[in-house]
Amino acid sequence: MKTKLSKKTLLREAEQQKDALARLSIWLRNAMLLSSCAAVLAWWGLSGAGLRLACGVVGVVLACISVACAALLGLGIRNGRRNVAHILKAVEQA
Repeated sequence: MKTKLSKKTLLREAEQQKDALARLSIWLRNAMLLSSCAAVLAWWGLSGAGLRLACGVVGVVLACISVACAALLGLGIRNGRRNVAHILKAVEQA
């Protein structure tokens, strides 16, 4: 069942989603930065022994988690941009 929304409502929704996408972009940047730092920690730690090796293992785990988060955020941003485009297209047709 489709409901008709006003242009004003659709434009407000598109603006809110754009704001949310901007915040997600910041989280994406932070996740990518964290994955880079974790990769350096892993490289440094895995070339040693003892406590240094433990830091390397933590770096590998942290890098994997942050890369997965970055991938999910990237997917969400891509889908969100597509959704905003659909909303704006609906506004043009209304």
